[in-house]
Amino acid sequence: MYMMAPITGTANIDKVLTEGDVILGFSAPWCGYCRRLRPMVEKLAGEIETPIYGINVDEDEDIAKRYEVETIPTLIYFHDGKPVNRIIGYGNVGYNDLKSFVEKASE
Repeated sequence: MYMMAPITGTANIDKVLTEGDVILGFSAPWCGYCRRLRPMVEKLAGEIETPIYGINVDEDEDIAKRYEVETIPTLIYFHDGKPVNRIIGYGNVGYNDLKSFVEKASE
């Protein structure tokens, strides 16, 4: 069981992407939708084996650009270092949507 952990720096992010299935969550402190989604992501992180890392797009713009994150919050599921699924947490995304996102990507 994991909790959502903040991560910064291209080298650190590239390293965790080599460790198997990983979810990167892109957000910013000023983002209202990000703050609303965070408790649901933290709950999910405590229930799944896949680690979830939080990236502040203001601090790591290069990573956000690399993965074409234009709207936050965005979660991207990586398998073998490659993005295989994404969900944008804007609007009415709820816990069940997040759970489906993970289940679909990990099939």
